[in-house]
Amino acid sequence: MGKSLLLSVQPSRGLVDERIRIVIENLLPNQAVTLYSLHQSEDKDFWEAFGHYNSDEHGTVTGVAKDECLGGTYDGTEPMGLLWSMRPVPGSRSGLRLRKMDVLSPMVVHISVYSGHSTQGFGKQTALATSVTERWYMAPGVQRVDVREKEVRGTLFLPPGKDTHMLTQNHDG
Repeated sequence: MGKSLLLSVQPSRGLVDERIRIVIENLLPNQAVTLYSLHQSEDKDFWEAFGHYNSDEHGTVTGVAKDECLGGTYDGTEPMGLLWSMRPVPGSRSGLRLRKMDVLSPMVVHISVYSGHSTQGFGKQTALATSVTERWYMAPGVQRVDVREKEVRGTLFLPPGKDTHMLTQNHDG
């Protein structure tokens, strides 16, 4: 019996703009697979993206960073393709926008591997492997301060640590 398939998604917790690294190991050489991402938004709508890959001669797909996506919701070498190309799942209500309202909670994305080059029906298939990654909008320790001063409205994000930020005022004269 062969080795079981390994799916590695790194980082499992990272900032939303931090590159994601996906590696699939223990496939057959030149095996066709589909990498699939699924996210349920704060509006309770489901969003998906997918890319088609073929494993190398060692049975490995070095995911979105090295290997070229052969088709799907994105193509080419796209480290963030499974995130930026998300679209509403088929049958969703029209006019949807993927938006993040609560920056204090992560965007949770399920990443799965399916056999073959699939384009639909992911909910009816059994994934070969699945992993979950959290994409955060604020780094740990960042302080969020609402600013309300006369007509000024905004949010100030302060990094953690002593002396990591400094306000200066220039006095000419």
